[in-house]
Amino acid sequence: MENNGGYGVSLYLAVRAIRRGNRSTLTLTILIIALVMVLMNFLGMIISGVVTLYNDQMIDYQYGHVAIEPRDKEIVIADADALVKRLKQIPGITGVSAHTGTAATITNIKNGKLQSKSLTAFNPEDEQSVTKYQMVITDGDYLSKGDTGQILIGTLLAGNEDESQDKLPSLGGIKVGDRVEVAYSNGVVKTYRVKGIYESLGALIDSSAFVTRSEMDSIMHSGDTATEILVRGSSADDAPALKYTIMSYGVEEKVKTWNEKGKGIMGDAISSFTLIKNIMTFVSLIVASVVVFIVTYINIINRKKQIGILKAIGIRKQIIVGSYLIQVLFQCACGILVGILMLNAISFVLTVNKLRFPMGYITPAVDYSSLAVSIVLLCIVSLVSGYIPARQVVNEEILNAMRG
Repeated sequence: MENNGGYGVSLYLAVRAIRRGNRSTLTLTILIIALVMVLMNFLGMIISGVVTLYNDQMIDYQYGHVAIEPRDKEIVIADADALVKRLKQIPGITGVSAHTGTAATITNIKNGKLQSKSLTAFNPEDEQSVTKYQMVITDGDYLSKGDTGQILIGTLLAGNEDESQDKLPSLGGIKVGDRVEVAYSNGVVKTYRVKGIYESLGALIDSSAFVTRSEMDSIMHSGDTATEILVRGSSADDAPALKYTIMSYGVEEKVKTWNEKGKGIMGDAISSFTLIKNIMTFVSLIVASVVVFIVTYINIINRKKQIGILKAIGIRKQIIVGSYLIQVLFQCACGILVGILMLNAISFVLTVNKLRFPMGYITPAVDYSSLAVSIVLLCIVSLVSGYIPARQVVNEEILNAMRG
């Protein structure tokens, strides 16, 4: 009962102090804590948006949900068409496309500029069920199944006549209808008309080129083989389950999810982002602790006489310290609430007006698990920063406190 009474007195003193305190100081303290919350989580929102964009690009243009590769010590998948038919019959699979890739040198006939690239061939109809190239054609048309002498290239490979505008080495301003010369790895050289140009905003994706499988076979005599087969399922989260389902149907080739294929490329970048985020979090916590310490210390110094009177009439030190900790928690809670509202407002604004990054448009998203950690850390730091000056002043002699 005595403890409950002590808590009640602490709460009464805290409420009384908040009501009679300086409203401007309270508002400023809450605003600073809110800004600290934003600083601790804003970079995490950006990282989350970048990761989501990168994952979507990997799935939509590079790997599908699951990629099937040749067996160990083999360079191609034999009987690819039969395997594609088997895969299409597996429950949960919504699209399958076989790819055949080869090294090639592509030359712009108009200006003689050339680039060595991996030329990929696919069946356009199958590809539409797995990737989204047909949805990002910026000029010209997508490939058709029977196309011969036609090529589809990315906007970064096409490039600009002014080299200073290129992000990557290019062919110097290829347009739809222009002619390019392709030298295959087997020595065959053939001229192609550029049928379409696409733009996904992914650097690796937009520097590629594609022809149909029938066209590739006529040059490379690849026959019924493929260098990889892409599979699309119901969702990205179901990719691991889809992988094991495919393996359970007797597929002996190497089966990898989109995440297994792409995690090595983005891992170092995400680690760097995370390090910067952790540094910002640490600095933000220091700022919050200093602000809470200063505000609490000034507040206590201005009320030393009142603290002396409270001690003189028998109020225990723990109750007085508790009242200041309640005030700190109130400031912290209000600051956290305002900070969360600000974060969601920022997320909404940047969702409507998306940020353009070199790899595309990102949509920042609040990571609530990271937000929960930030709230806990901020509360702990605030309580410690409020406890130290409160305990220090309360421990002074009564007469010294009453003198101010």
